Amino acid sequence: MVEGMSRPVQADRSRWPVYAALALGLCVAMLASLTLGYKLYGLDKVWAALFAHDGSETATVIAGLRLPRALIAPLAGAALGMAGVMVQTLSRNRIASPDTLGLNAGASMAVVLAMVVFGVGSLGGLSLAAAIGALLTSIIVFGVAAGAGGLSPLKIVLVGVTFAGLAHAVVEIVLTSNEAQLQQLLFWLSGAFVDRPISLFFNGLPVVLVGAALAFTLTSALDALQADDATAASLGVPLLAVRGLTFVAVSLLTGAAVSMAGPVAFVGLVVPHAARGLVGLRHRHQLAAAALVGAIYTTLADVAARFVIYPVEAPVGAITAVVGAGTLVVLLMRRLA
Repeated sequence: MVEGMSRPVQADRSRWPVYAALALGLCVAMLASLTLGYKLYGLDKVWAALFAHDGSETATVIAGLRLPRALIAPLAGAALGMAGVMVQTLSRNRIASPDTLGLNAGASMAVVLAMVVFGVGSLGGLSLAAAIGALLTSIIVFGVAAGAGGLSPLKIVLVGVTFAGLAHAVVEIVLTSNEAQLQQLLFWLSGAFVDRPISLFFNGLPVVLVGAALAFTLTSALDALQADDATAASLGVPLLAVRGLTFVAVSLLTGAAVSMAGPVAFVGLVVPHAARGLVGLRHRHQLAAAALVGAIYTTLADVAARFVIYPVEAPVGAITAVVGAGTLVVLLMRRLA
């Protein structure tokens, strides 16, 4: 009995070096975000700007412009990474992501409609519209998928993809008829961390924490849900309730991320694969690793976006889309092989 119980404990302990390495990597990535950009700053300048602000231009750039994105980028990445893990389990599809369920598309459509139809122009207002759009999309997709015939992973994906196509069509129609607002909308819809006020971080943090807490309460049920419905049901998992709560957690995490940065594509596709490769299939470890990997990934993507078309800054969503598209091609080739 003791020997059987010791094996999981030892396995859990063996993952701590992985978590420690990821935490260190995140610290390095955040320091890179603070020091690298149009102007390069040493760690002494960063320290002075953060803890002894003297009102200088350097202090203003670091504390006022780079610090918010150094906090928002990892928070959004962590949220999307955890959401991606749950979406892939929910759909039993390793090439699924929050994009697949239409959440990013729904948030994008809400932002476009808020700006064009209701005249919302503030960043805070557009962020709120994005969060509401993601939440409403999750309700619509889950409600339609749970209709006649019962809920199934295939129906969730089909409904999500269909809704995403509809939302993208609405966005295209609105954009082509409102050229005056096209530039601002396109930058938002590409996903970016530049010029985001730190208030967005403090607004998004509680939502991410609630979504993450809900996700971690579902880890045992999600472990069982990885198999099939019959196996999960035989283990006492209430399938409809678990899927519904998982949808709520995913929509909270995705809505918070989109409200802070816009729809940063493919993070929820790429990160879960890295997390599983590092810590295995148990969801309490997958979610923890995905949060750290997602935070590192988006932070480094944000740093890279500052240099790919230097001195102009690229949307970070363009960086993650390139990496995500390559990952998707590799995954599809493996499936077809």
